[in-house]
Amino acid sequence: MASSRKSAVNLIDTVGQILKKYISDQQFHITVAVSGGLDSVVLLYVCWKLADLLPLSLHALHINHQLQPINKSMEEFVTSICQDWSIPLSIERVECDLNAGLGLENAARTARYNIFKNTPTDFLLLAHHANDQAETLLTQFFRGAGLPGLSAMPEQRLLAGSAVQLLRPFLQVSRAEILELANRYQLKWIEDPSNQNVYYQRNYIRQILTPVIEQKFPHWLDVAERTRSHFVKAQKLLNDLAQIDVLFCAHENSLVAEKVISLGEERAANLIRYWLAKQGLPVPQQSQWLNWWQQVLLAQPDKHPRLSFANISLVSDRGYWYVIANLEAWVSFELRQWPMEEIDIPGVGILTSSPVFGAGINVESLNHGVVVSRRRGGESIKIHPHRPHKAIKKIFQELDIPLWARDYWPFIMNQQGIVAIPGIGVSVEHQASPDEWGVELAWRFNISHGQGGGSHVKI
Repeated sequence: MASSRKSAVNLIDTVGQILKKYISDQQFHITVAVSGGLDSVVLLYVCWKLADLLPLSLHALHINHQLQPINKSMEEFVTSICQDWSIPLSIERVECDLNAGLGLENAARTARYNIFKNTPTDFLLLAHHANDQAETLLTQFFRGAGLPGLSAMPEQRLLAGSAVQLLRPFLQVSRAEILELANRYQLKWIEDPSNQNVYYQRNYIRQILTPVIEQKFPHWLDVAERTRSHFVKAQKLLNDLAQIDVLFCAHENSLVAEKVISLGEERAANLIRYWLAKQGLPVPQQSQWLNWWQQVLLAQPDKHPRLSFANISLVSDRGYWYVIANLEAWVSFELRQWPMEEIDIPGVGILTSSPVFGAGINVESLNHGVVVSRRRGGESIKIHPHRPHKAIKKIFQELDIPLWARDYWPFIMNQQGIVAIPGIGVSVEHQASPDEWGVELAWRFNISHGQGGGSHVKI
């Protein structure tokens, strides 16, 4: 258990046994994230001792958040110990986005994890220990978190959008045991003064709350771990149920709305959380979900409720629920001559061109200056020589193009009007004749989830 006393040798052996669970006989690359504080210095020391006993290549990573004067001293200190122990070190200096509304702690964490997931390593080791785990449990409790939050930190997980495995080998080791090893081997470290600032929630819990708890409940770390394990098991049961519900409700990259609704609100919420998390996507807050659920239940057939959160949206459309990336509003731009290469509209999609004989857009129509523009509303186009102009809105409806896509679809325009709409058609006066070369356009949205995800449509 976390609070049991371990000798320094046993602590090293404990970490060795954990590493053996995840590494095979072949050489593995592990990187220890080292801040310069007690916990990470001890973890680096332990891994340094194990490097001769296990098939691993050891590196260190230091991230300088550049938020306070001591950060420079900590960087220099980590550089020094890595030189003393002959451990290769990478140093990353990051700029924390303090204007993103995340708060200082979350901004620093976001910057850190962006570095982590791009680190060239098999395993990235963090020095979170049993006290950190218990403090995380309390933090999540005071936030009113659900089971995923109350499950706190896993020993191992794959970083979203990365091949890097995050590993925390100290989770069964207490802070006192780490300090004992550091003192025994006369290790040095730097105390970050910001850790004493009880303005921050975690520091308040660590400095003010947990000492009081420990006075009354000296074995509270063991109790907290036992409680956390119950949450983990309960969440596993909910995940097992969600797997069954996904099989029942899934249709390609979407969910069948009628089937999800038939599950009832609580079971549907569990399904949605699981479905999104498995795709590495954020999940909505409880209040957001309940509001969306009511919209879906009350929506008329011609309405399409949409729940936007984080950087994605959950959309109900044509009997299906699916996820799309939140597309960015983009500004029209002019092309004096059409490039026969990819045109990237950042945050929206990619327009590609290819030559085609007897079809597509007349080359001359593209080489006298065109504008790539968004829909304004009320447009029409004449695609067939013997048929009248037809409203774009009507064409979108006939082609069953999702509502979310219509306002972001690119139009190719000139001074006279619409030249072409990728995936829709070419105005008759700009169509290539049967005996000449034309340009075929393909449009692909930059979305990877749900209906139309990564759709590739051509004229």
